Amino acid sequence: MKPRKLTPEEIEHPEKVIDEFFQYVHLPEMRAYLWEGMKTLVTETYSHLKSREKSNLIYFYEQVEKVMEVVHVIYERQKEPEA
Repeated sequence: MKPRKLTPEEIEHPEKVIDEFFQYVHLPEMRAYLWEGMKTLVTETYSHLKSREKSNLIYFYEQVEKVMEVVHVIYERQKEPEA
């Protein structure tokens, strides 16, 4: 249940990960990457993707994974009782 992709600094300052993510990709691009990844996965049509496009999808996946971990960190912090 602990983050595996985040550095100690990213765990300490999760807002930086979110900020970097949204600087990297905007909402319309996110939708396009998610759709392309899902469509390719379901239809198994990998051959139409160029090497760069495949790399971009992998990188996007890795960034989404970090954002998911950051959201988990924020969620867990909110559950902690105040001292």
